[in-house]
Amino acid sequence: MSKNDNLIHFIGTADELNAHLGLVRAILANENAWQFSWAHACGFIEKIQKNLMKMMSHVSDTKNENYYFVKAEVSEINREIARLLESIPKQKKFSIPGKNIIEAQIQIARTVARRTERLYSAIYEEHSLCPNAGEYLNKLSDYLYYLSQQESLVNVNFINQITGI
Repeated sequence: MSKNDNLIHFIGTADELNAHLGLVRAILANENAWQFSWAHACGFIEKIQKNLMKMMSHVSDTKNENYYFVKAEVSEINREIARLLESIPKQKKFSIPGKNIIEAQIQIARTVARRTERLYSAIYEEHSLCPNAGEYLNKLSDYLYYLSQQESLVNVNFINQITGI
């Protein structure tokens, strides 16, 4: 197989995404960090990382049913998106990344998740892959966007409380 094959590109990009998510988790889990929602997010991000490794295995070995995604995994990320949406106001304008370090890093992970999804779609057209994994990747970028908005909102509120603004 060529190093320029979409399968290889997907695995490399999913690995890159996994590393970015690891950095997000490390920042959130830092005991000196002042994000309030870090514990829940860290646990969920770790599940995502495990799912990415499962997805890389699926693309590498499409015949092995141990690596297939079930609808419950898509439902779980949808529930998490709904939970985040309850805590953030509706967006009325475009969000420019860079409000703080964690929000910016989550946005970087979101863009890599979108690239990962595009590569999965390209492979899906050529190979027999699990459609639930593609749907999961589609929802992953949504989850990361809303997580970035929540973390930004939490940090702004915290700073306002400390400074009395």
